[in-house]
Amino acid sequence: MPLQMYKLRSSKFVHGVLAAAFAVMLACPLTASAEDDDGANGETPAELLIDGTDALHDHADDSARRLFEKLIALFPASSEAARARIALTALDNGDDDDERAAIRADEAERTLEYRHAFLINAGDRVFFAENSSKIGGRARSIIEAQARWLKARPGLTVTVIGRSDDGGDRRAAEMLSRERAEVVRERLIAAGLDPSRIQIRPVGNDDRVALCSSPLCQAQNRNAEVFINDLRDQEQRRLSAEKRHTGGAKTSMAPAAESSLSDQIPQ
Repeated sequence: MPLQMYKLRSSKFVHGVLAAAFAVMLACPLTASAEDDDGANGETPAELLIDGTDALHDHADDSARRLFEKLIALFPASSEAARARIALTALDNGDDDDERAAIRADEAERTLEYRHAFLINAGDRVFFAENSSKIGGRARSIIEAQARWLKARPGLTVTVIGRSDDGGDRRAAEMLSRERAEVVRERLIAAGLDPSRIQIRPVGNDDRVALCSSPLCQAQNRNAEVFINDLRDQEQRRLSAEKRHTGGAKTSMAPAAESSLSDQIPQ
């Protein structure tokens, strides 16, 4: 076979293979990684699942069904879609009450898993000297570790609970606990955490970890705890915080690849 004829046939064969491969690529459905993008209205799988779950809790079964079906259609390979299929099956079988209970139980269990993982991997609280809200070196290291852990899980929101057991009257205790909660919140924000994800709750000396009278024991109550909010409340807390920070305008959520809690295993 002449060399030029061989090269021509080889070139046609290569072009044919490339064309066939390109056609297959066009015909294939989007992969799971592509499905992590927002939907047509900027909705994420996590948002659709939360909205559908809310409708289910409110006994708005038709709305819940539409939201779950939309989630499955837009993000069929996501873990949220798998949960939506379970919910739809329960609705079809008339087991919606059982499904509501199962969803609540699942959210409660995963909340506890996140809190435990946070405690083990970052530490959930820092301590203060008597009558002080100043952050020491060890406390700074703990807060930075907390921020890193939370930034890796952007769908979670937290409440910083400030406590005190430093003597004085009730009002002084409440003010000191507020200062402690605020200084931890400010440090978390400085470490890169979104302010809309952090609330504070000063409790003064009303929520003591240890009930005792010795100075060493009372020191356990001079702390600020970073408390992971219930998964059931995450979206509501986030939107409420965003409205406060943006003057009432809703801002876009984090991408689904980051905000989807059900894809993340606490560790």
